[in-house]
Amino acid sequence: MNLTPAQLAAEYQVSTGTILRRLRAGEIPGFMVGRFWRIDSDELDAWKAGPARPADPSRIEPRSARSTAALGRKRAS
Repeated sequence: MNLTPAQLAAEYQVSTGTILRRLRAGEIPGFMVGRFWRIDSDELDAWKAGPARPADPSRIEPRSARSTAALGRKRAS
């Protein structure tokens, strides 16, 4: 079954403009019929089940100097 951007937008509770922008950027799988976008539901399901995104290393907090020192004391004992 093929979905329209408006149907997908309603399902995800976002604007149709957001869906269209992501379709044009290639972030959501879709194809054009004439000048209208369509999203194949089977391709969308496969895309949603794809591999998980890797962790963003910039969001991982480094250990504080205090906890690092405490670990060093435990190992020395």
